[in-house]
Amino acid sequence: MASDSVLIIQHLEVEKPGAILEALRQHAIPTTTRILTAEPGVSADDLPPVGELAGLVVMGGPMNADELDTYPALKLERELLTRALELELPTLGICLGAQLLARAAGLAVYSGGHGYSDELGWAPLRNVDRTDPLVGPFADAPAVLHWHGDRIRPDATVSVLATTDSTPVQAFRAGPAAWGLQFHPEVDPALLDQWLAEPDFAAEARRAHGPDALELLRAQAREAFPALRPLFERSMSHFCEMIRARTAG
Repeated sequence: MASDSVLIIQHLEVEKPGAILEALRQHAIPTTTRILTAEPGVSADDLPPVGELAGLVVMGGPMNADELDTYPALKLERELLTRALELELPTLGICLGAQLLARAAGLAVYSGGHGYSDELGWAPLRNVDRTDPLVGPFADAPAVLHWHGDRIRPDATVSVLATTDSTPVQAFRAGPAAWGLQFHPEVDPALLDQWLAEPDFAAEARRAHGPDALELLRAQAREAFPALRPLFERSMSHFCEMIRARTAG
């Protein structure tokens, strides 16, 4: 893996980086993708040193961030994220990736809704910090995709950048170069179709929204995405510029 590459970690084949990968490619940033939870016995020796990476992206998944005995690779991922924070490596965590980043930053992640049901569907963010270059653009998004049960517990060590009524940390920043997003900006209508083709995803959606859930989520995606796309591109441009600045240095 080249030293100017971004390492992307997935947890399920279907939970792809989607539009994030597309943005990195548009900026001519090389990437390598691994699904460490599907690699039995994987260790730190199987990965490049964090100091040789240009960036790190950790995607979502159905696991809890503290299920280290069931999924030993999550411990390795948390160690990678801890080292990324130490080195101020451009880092982006999505959903489970955000929760793993939160644990690496010393925050608690509580399993389940902590009094709230799973947050699943298209809805706007609240209390967005417009001054943040990566999260700020989403203040103008008509809706983003939420699909999670676990929540991050905020504390004074990180900057909370967005919330919703049921989720106190929809986005946060840890240090100068690491962001966690509980929502899913990587999902466009085509990737959503792939998710909804998975029986487990479809069942989750129907539990949340009833028998017409798949049609509802697809319609909401078609409505939200035209306005969301340019905001996402602004957000990712900042992330890519940070990666470029690091590799140029």
